[in-house]
Order: sequence, then C-alpha cells, then structure tokens
Amino acid sequence: MTQRASSLVQAARRLASSLQRETGLARTGAVADLLNAAEMKRAAFASFSEICAARGSHRSASHAEREALRDLLLAADENALILDAVRATLEDMAGKLRSALRSVADPGTYGPTSRRGRTATRHVLAARVDASA
Repeated sequence: MTQRASSLVQAARRLASSLQRETGLARTGAVADLLNAAEMKRAAFASFSEICAARGSHRSASHAEREALRDLLLAADENALILDAVRATLEDMAGKLRSALRSVADPGTYGPTSRRGRTATRHVLAARVDASA
C-alpha cells in the first residue's frame, strides 16, 4: 500500500469515526454535544476532501481503500438517517411548543365577564385590543 493510499484510508476512517460519534450523540439525545461533533466532522471531511483531490481520479482504489470508503458510506448513510430523525423530532417539538404558546396567549372563546354578567367572546376581547392599539 502506498503512502497516498494509506492517507486516504486514514482520512476515510477518521471521517467515518466522526460520523459515528455524531450519530451516537444524536441517538442518545445529547443535542448539546452535537455542535462539537459537527465541527470534528467538518474538519475530518475537509481533510478527506483534500486527500481525495490530491490523489486524483486516474488511479484505481486498492482493496483497503475500497473497504474504508464502503465503511465511510455506511457511516454517512446512518448519520444522515439519524440526523434527519433528530431534525423531524425537533421540528415536531417546536410545532407543539408554538401551539402551546398560542393557546396560552389566546384567552379562548370565553374571556372576561361583561357588565351584564355574561361572558364576552374572544372576538369582543380582540376588538378591545385592536381599538387600544
């Protein structure tokens, strides 16, 4: 194995490892630690990209390179799947939070009692808010 091939294998393994670390953190819900993991992944990807560019596409890959790249692809696929699930979960949570905040801010159909003892509707309350604005 040449030095270049060794560098490519090492870079692919480093990137796969950083993807697996990020995937593990995302799976356990350690969202606060994901920023550091994402930075490590970015640095590993930059190094991997440089080595790939320097290597060029004219050489065929060795068995070790193909194996490292196959492992990298598997790690990248799993990472994308898990991060997409985290994104969907966070979007769902944000939607539920927005809904909860709207319900807290909205007094509902029945609001403060009017002078006649009947309950005023939210439309009357909204008109009062609009008039005061």
